[in-house]
Amino acid sequence: MKLSEIGGILLSAIEYIAIIALLLSVILLIKVYSLQSRLNDLKSDVERLENRSGIQGASLSGTIAATPPHILDAGASEDINERLLLLIREGKKIQAIKELRTAKDLSLKDAKDYVDHLEKL
Repeated sequence: MKLSEIGGILLSAIEYIAIIALLLSVILLIKVYSLQSRLNDLKSDVERLENRSGIQGASLSGTIAATPPHILDAGASEDINERLLLLIREGKKIQAIKELRTAKDLSLKDAKDYVDHLEKL
C-alpha cells in the first residue's frame, strides 16, 4: 500500500467523522429547541394555575400569603366552622380536614389551608 493511498483513506475517515459530528450537533440542537419549547409551555401552565388558584399573594413556586382562605359561603360557613373548631380543639385536625373536604368538595390542600387558618384563630 502506498503512502498516497493511506492518506486518502485517512482523509476519507476524517470526512465521515466530521459528517457524523455535524449530524449529531443538528440532532442535539433540535432536542434543545424542543426542550425549551416544553419548558415555556410548563411555565405558562404554572402561571395559568397561579392565576386560577384565587388565593391572593399565593404562588405555586413561592410561599403562601397569610391572608385567610375564602372557601366557604357566608351562610353555611358558621355551622361548618363551629364543627371544625370543635374537632380542632379535640385534637382531631385530620378529621376536620376530612369533614370539610366532604362537605364542600375541596382539594386536600384547600381544606388543610382552611383548617390551619381556623386553628390559628
